[in-house]
Amino acid sequence: MHLQIITPTGTTYDGDVDRFQFSSATGLMEFLPGHAPMIAEVKAGSIHTEREEIACGNGVVKIEEDEITVVCE
Repeated sequence: MHLQIITPTGTTYDGDVDRFQFSSATGLMEFLPGHAPMIAEVKAGSIHTEREEIACGNGVVKIEEDEITVVCE
C-alpha cells in the first residue's frame, strides 16, 4: 500500500507500508492491503506502520485501491 501524509506545512510521509493503524472517532482502526475503500476521521495522536510511528493532528484519511491519503493538522 502507498501512504501519503499531508499537513499544512507539506508532505511529512510518502512511501509504501504493509500495515497502517490510527485512532479514529470510533476507536483504533487498521488497514491492510486490499481494504475496502473508505473515508474516516483521524484523531490527534500517532499513526503506526510496521516500521515507524508518525505524529499527526486531527484530520481525515481516505483509502482507495491500496492508496492511503491522510490530511491532518
